[in-house]
Amino acid sequence: MDEELPPNPRDDEKAFVGPSMINFSIPFANIDTVKLSDEDLNIAQLPQLLKLSNAKKVLWKYKAKIIGVDGSEILAEGEDIIKGPFVVFTPLEINAIPWSFTKINEKSLINLVKDLIPCDEGEGYFNPSPWDRKALIDEKWYYFRPGEITEKLNIPTQGYELAGYKIESNFYNPKFYFLNPFYIEESRYPISASSFISLQSDTALSIISSDPFNIKFNLGKIEIESERQVYIIKSRIWKEIKPARISWDLKNNIIRLDCKPKYNVSIYKIEPSSVIPLYFDYKNGELLLILENFSDDDVISTLIFSGRIDSATADGEELVTEFDRVRIPIRKWGIKNVKIKIRRLIEPYLRRKIIA
Repeated sequence: MDEELPPNPRDDEKAFVGPSMINFSIPFANIDTVKLSDEDLNIAQLPQLLKLSNAKKVLWKYKAKIIGVDGSEILAEGEDIIKGPFVVFTPLEINAIPWSFTKINEKSLINLVKDLIPCDEGEGYFNPSPWDRKALIDEKWYYFRPGEITEKLNIPTQGYELAGYKIESNFYNPKFYFLNPFYIEESRYPISASSFISLQSDTALSIISSDPFNIKFNLGKIEIESERQVYIIKSRIWKEIKPARISWDLKNNIIRLDCKPKYNVSIYKIEPSSVIPLYFDYKNGELLLILENFSDDDVISTLIFSGRIDSATADGEELVTEFDRVRIPIRKWGIKNVKIKIRRLIEPYLRRKIIA
């Protein structure tokens, strides 16, 4: 594939490199000209990703209108001027393309905490997940509320079960759901590698890690190959356990703070459960978020903060804010660049945010 690649991403950025070496870095860097192969068209979110990367010129072997799973469209010029124009839906073929969520920049998050919450000398803990979660700390599992900042660990919980090298199931021909770049793919055939793989039969079995791992499936037997810890969770329906969120959690550990928070509060919370942050940065009172709606339905996402929101935009358009929250419409599988200007609440309002 011939293209002009953006510079290598920083440590706090994450690059997704597709089958033909398309470099989609987060935050999305500009791509000038890109020549697509058929393999590139196996990326379900390809048109939206090219739009986010401001691709000026897209080439393929045929002239085509390429339509992604979220409804995004992009026009490709064709090398073969005889055939086309075609209408092409991605993905052309369902393949596992190893990908994982970004590890969030901890320093940026710590700066947000210190700007919003008064701290005393001592230590504390911060849950970077904007939802409730389980976390393994010093070989014990604990429960945390969304974006919780606390001075002590006091809510022990039952953790996830570590998966062994081999798992026996009675599934003969389950459906497979797995995390592909910016998309949760469904397949009737076993797939090789992903950060989570859920098998759905009359019940569900989900295998989850922080990074892609390999599996083999044959007559109900699952063999796992991974350099990271892999967990297994059983449920009635695979969606119930929210495996994408758990994979994000495993990538982003609980943060130890060098300050003792004056109040036990939730710094932030995101609803609904399908919305997940791909990127997070905070500087001088401005928060930059890249959010994706991992759902087949359009949603209005609500972000709630222990802070006063002065203004907010999504993809450059102003949003209506409501003191400590903002609502963001996101279409199915849509990705939004959100900027929020935020500052500390006065003491009486901050006390109202205290969680028991």
